Amino acid sequence: MAQAMAASPPITTRSTRIAGTPNAVGEAMTAFARLFELGWLPEARRADVELVVAEVLNNIVEHALAGREDAWIELAVTAEGGRVFVMTADDGCPLPSPLLAIAELPAQDPQTGDLPEGGFGWFIIHALTEDMTYERADGLNRLHFSFVI
Repeated sequence: MAQAMAASPPITTRSTRIAGTPNAVGEAMTAFARLFELGWLPEARRADVELVVAEVLNNIVEHALAGREDAWIELAVTAEGGRVFVMTADDGCPLPSPLLAIAELPAQDPQTGDLPEGGFGWFIIHALTEDMTYERADGLNRLHFSFVI
C-alpha cells in the first residue's frame, strides 16, 4: 500500500520569548509540539525536530545561562516550502567555537564501558539538522538550523 504524502505546511512563523529556566523550557516544548499537530509534518521527522529543539534549549539553559535569574531565550520556528527553520537567541555566555565543528560521538572508556557525561546532545543536534550557523553579535548568541521535511 502506498504511503500518503503529508500535506505541505503553511508558510508560518511562530516566535516566543522563554524564561531561561528548565521549567519554562518544558512548558515551551509542550506549546512547540502543538505547532505540528496539523499533520503536515511526518511523525518521524516531528520527533527529530522536537528532540533537537529540546536539546538546544536545554543546552542554552544549562551552559549559556547557568545561574542567571534574568535569563531568556527567543525561539522562532518557520515552516516553509518543505523545510522547518529554527532560530534561537539568548544573551548568555558565547558558544565555545570548537562545538560548531564537532559532530562525533563522545569517546567511551574501553576499560569500563562507561559513557561520558556530555557530548551526546551536540552530536544529535549536528546529525539531525541541516545548515547550522551560529553567530555572536551585540552580546547575543544566535543559532539557526533547519530540517528537510
